[in-house]
Amino acid sequence: MSGARRRRGRLSVLLTVTATAALLLGGAPSAGARSGAGPAAAADGGVWSGTWGTAPAPAAPDGISRTGLDDRTVRMIAHTSVGGEELRLRLSNAHGTQEVEFGRVTVGLATSPDSAAAVPDSLRPVTFDGASSTTVPAGAEVVSDPLPYPVPGGADLLISVHLPKPTGPTTWHWLAQQTSYVSEPGDHTGDPGAAAFTGTETSWFFLTGVDVRGPATRGTVVALGDSQTDGSGSTLNGNGRWTDAFARRLSADPATAGLGVLNKGIGGNRVLRDGTETERPQRGTSALGRLDRDVLNQSEVRAVVLYEGINDLQLAPYASAEEVLDGLRTLAERLHARGIRVVVGTLTPFKDSSLWTAEAERQRVALNAALRTCPDFDAVADFDAAVRDPADPQRVRAAYDSGDHIHLNDSGYRAVADAVPTDLLAAGHPAATAPRADGRHV
Repeated sequence: MSGARRRRGRLSVLLTVTATAALLLGGAPSAGARSGAGPAAAADGGVWSGTWGTAPAPAAPDGISRTGLDDRTVRMIAHTSVGGEELRLRLSNAHGTQEVEFGRVTVGLATSPDSAAAVPDSLRPVTFDGASSTTVPAGAEVVSDPLPYPVPGGADLLISVHLPKPTGPTTWHWLAQQTSYVSEPGDHTGDPGAAAFTGTETSWFFLTGVDVRGPATRGTVVALGDSQTDGSGSTLNGNGRWTDAFARRLSADPATAGLGVLNKGIGGNRVLRDGTETERPQRGTSALGRLDRDVLNQSEVRAVVLYEGINDLQLAPYASAEEVLDGLRTLAERLHARGIRVVVGTLTPFKDSSLWTAEAERQRVALNAALRTCPDFDAVADFDAAVRDPADPQRVRAAYDSGDHIHLNDSGYRAVADAVPTDLLAAGHPAATAPRADGRHV
């Protein structure tokens, strides 16, 4: 494999457009692809913005993530938050134990959110430094060349990755709330139909992001959290996570339209401790440890919603409210140093869940009280107030309870999305101006 294929993908284009596809996708893309992978705006306006994302984590102790994949094609669905005229993909081997070869990669449009079939003539090849494949060392990621491709907001992209050689333990995202498809042996990235994809998983493998750029794209909002942000309890293949509802809310408001939303939640994640410190490494690196990768290294991040801490309080070794607050304040300080606005979320009730204790509840209440008055955040999203039972504030409202008394259903996650203040994100708001020298906003 040449050195060029091992490098992070730069911006070159390999695209064949048929007349049928041109009609399907609203016309053929322009011939001249813009170059430069940095944050500079496109010639016709707009910046690279994250339209979909997930957080990579280490393989579980057993199962497909541990054994890996060999000469299989993985077909995954990514539900977009904002549209654009070109896209690029992010593939990660961050937690791999060996280099991974990504063979052919294609992107298309799914016929439905729960199907491996592509809309006819919508599949396009994705390249890396102009090559059809790339090899990524353990601990690294790759960004593809930009591909002229009209991407609608609220669409289901179908991304297929052929893994021609044994991968070893995979970099994955275990709690996807979305069906992914594993093929019979061979390269099936160009298959429009679903026949070869006989295996299903509810996880994403190696794919961590989709960026788009177009005249209307304005940047990215990142949600950093745990299973509540991951969408545990929401409808499978239903895009019922609170980040999905939040993206729809931003898109519907002219003041915030053009902002993409990235979901960087990981089930079981904590602010202070890594999943590798437990029997479940798939809980991922702590929020403090993954901030650079999952937030600061994303495209044109304007704001972050921090919604994390309950696992620090309810999983041994237990942290105190004060320790979690210090961790969240450290995250905010690092984000402010980069001129990024920070919204912090209060922790929702979880009485009657399997991990609830009176002490964990006491710490949750103390942490929420501190978050509501702490001056180190730009705004507070009071998720606790939005979903708690007025008759018993230690419990989630029955109408919002997914059934396990901690995770929410689709209605509950919509209530969470509605509780996020958006004035700091609105075009023309003073907080949208350039940061001061100290990184804080005027």
